[in-house]
Amino acid sequence: MSELTRARLDAALDIRLTDEQWQVVSSPMAPGVVVAGAGSGKTTSMAARVAWLVGTGQVAADAVLGLTFTTKATAQLLG
Repeated sequence: MSELTRARLDAALDIRLTDEQWQVVSSPMAPGVVVAGAGSGKTTSMAARVAWLVGTGQVAADAVLGLTFTTKATAQLLG
């Protein structure tokens, strides 16, 4: 697989991540917390993080569990 870059991830997901979102998405594999207000793109960042981790081979797709607490966020993650 070719190297997954920010531009390729944006294109694959049809989004444009902000610099702050990119920091969350591409951060090292470790526990983390994201604190952000409503409408700031937390769900988008979560979905892109999963795509990044799977796309870079850091995790297997069948090893991912995504949890959310709103129906709107659930709809976004389902796609």
